[in-house]
Amino acid sequence: MTVPTLLPQPDTRTGRDRLEVLTALISAPSFDPLFCPDIIKVPPNLPVYRWNCLCADCERSTMGHGDLCSSHEMLWRDHRSRGGTQAEFLRSAPSVGPGDGVEQRTCGICPERPARHLTLGLCHYHEFRWYNHRGRRDGDADFDAWLLDQDPLPGFGSCRVQVCPELADSPLGLCFRHERRYRRHGRPGEATLPSQWGTRYGRRGLVAPVSYEDKHAFERWCASAEAVLRPAQVNLRGLNPLLRAEIKWGMFAYTQKAHGRWELVTWQGLANFAREHGLRSLTDAGPEEEQLLQKAVSREAVHIVRAVTGWLHPLYVTPAETRELGYILTEHFGRKLTGRSVRMDLTGVSQQWLRDLIWDHLVAILRSPSCPRSGGTFDDMRRAGLELSTFLELHAPAGGHDPRVLTAEHMHQFVADQRQRERDGLVSLAARGVHGKPSIVTANTRQRVFHRTRRLLRGALESGEAERLGLDRAFIAAMPAPGRTVSRSRQPFAEGVARALADETNLLRLAETYDPFDRGLRDAWETIIVTGRRCGERSTQGRPDRDPHPAHPNRRTPRPDRGLASRVDRGGHPADHHREHHAQAAGPSTHRRQPHPRRTAQGRPLQPPLPRPTRRRHRSPHHRPGIRHLISPR
Repeated sequence: MTVPTLLPQPDTRTGRDRLEVLTALISAPSFDPLFCPDIIKVPPNLPVYRWNCLCADCERSTMGHGDLCSSHEMLWRDHRSRGGTQAEFLRSAPSVGPGDGVEQRTCGICPERPARHLTLGLCHYHEFRWYNHRGRRDGDADFDAWLLDQDPLPGFGSCRVQVCPELADSPLGLCFRHERRYRRHGRPGEATLPSQWGTRYGRRGLVAPVSYEDKHAFERWCASAEAVLRPAQVNLRGLNPLLRAEIKWGMFAYTQKAHGRWELVTWQGLANFAREHGLRSLTDAGPEEEQLLQKAVSREAVHIVRAVTGWLHPLYVTPAETRELGYILTEHFGRKLTGRSVRMDLTGVSQQWLRDLIWDHLVAILRSPSCPRSGGTFDDMRRAGLELSTFLELHAPAGGHDPRVLTAEHMHQFVADQRQRERDGLVSLAARGVHGKPSIVTANTRQRVFHRTRRLLRGALESGEAERLGLDRAFIAAMPAPGRTVSRSRQPFAEGVARALADETNLLRLAETYDPFDRGLRDAWETIIVTGRRCGERSTQGRPDRDPHPAHPNRRTPRPDRGLASRVDRGGHPADHHREHHAQAAGPSTHRRQPHPRRTAQGRPLQPPLPRPTRRRHRSPHHRPGIRHLISPR
């Protein structure tokens, strides 16, 4: 006899708690009211979610991920082929009329009926009457005078599709787009209207009857049909309340971060997918759902789900829960480390007692007023914990999971192992590099492991945590002092090399060879040579003139006699506005890419990309070969 078992049910209390948190955030005064309704309507020219054409007074939506509508895109390509710039085109772009599909408009005579002719602003009935009136007068008819003689007609109510907010276009009860989709889906339930219903019923003011073969099938289709795509809105009707709140909060949170541009159509596709598959929360989307989402919508939708889920994670878990699971979220403590993720993973430390010690130690640093902004301190502590944990797992009794059995001999063996690896250049026990390669133990890494391990254990001894765990005092005292830090300062360029690098001829060769599209590489390098400042300390938009006393790259403070460099540091040199004027001449587009060199070789017309300061990862690979080429003997 088999005993029936209940299937696992989702924790409704967790969902209610998360919904309460998000509801409180959405109700806060700092939350943008634009994202509060269930149907989010975005105005034109919103920087983050801009959906309209870049040309002035153009009401049409952009084409794909571009900046122009389809009509203006064709005009721009023709203008570009004749050698024009985008700035000139935007100043002189002609109007192409209203676009279709931005939003539903009502008839200028019947406010309860949708307009079918966007230019005239008339419903289907009055559009037919106007064309008939104009035809009887051979095209010579006054439209305004005709409008005064027309009477409004009653509408057909709202669309019967559950999630659609638009007006019905016929007695069938569907808007124009859903009626077209209903026919495309094979007319489930066979809902039909009488032939010539407009003449037989509409003109006489009667209600046209609707016949069904299966009314329940038609109602099921109306309940499951997706919302129509509108480029200026995101329809969240029919979603689970928690999922709806997550999308609202995610759309708002994206506007508060460094961002590109997420398309509203992608958000709508995500909402339709979640409604169709019955998702209760974005956190329910696993690998299978992400694969289906990518096929149904786009890869950008998967990126949105992952990003918003990452932002929601600090709201959904508490610090105590992260301690149990073995990781730290820096946002719980109001910190964001430069160049680091908000999540610090400690699960590689297999011993629970050691992982808890590291968690408490790092959290104390995050809570202190002198918390460092960089992640070096936390990386070193994590490396030290991984090294000690792996060694204890291999050599200590029971894998080191019981701190009461650890003695001074175990610490002596760990110290000897680290020193031998440093001496022989062996790989680390557990630490891995950026690409997953085993890290080599050097004097610096060994010193950091010793320093952080010593601080961790001494802190546990002073706080009484070591006594509570039963950790032997001799085990802690056996950890030696780390020793001096090995520092290797960067050697400056020789005077002749520095002058060669600052020479105008060599700078022109650097720009022509390695920066043909003016991405700012020459400007960045010239600023470093003249001012002696690092890339992150100085804006690279300026282009200083030649200086008779070029500075070494590692000199932090300019010499007093370098007046030009001082002016560059203060941003007062006239050439500081060079890149700004170049950007204005190129136009305000934000999505142009650097063309492939093959296109240049084929002689195709190219639009120069928008000049912008390059990032450090873009500068180094171009500067190094340029420097070797400039200073190499000829």
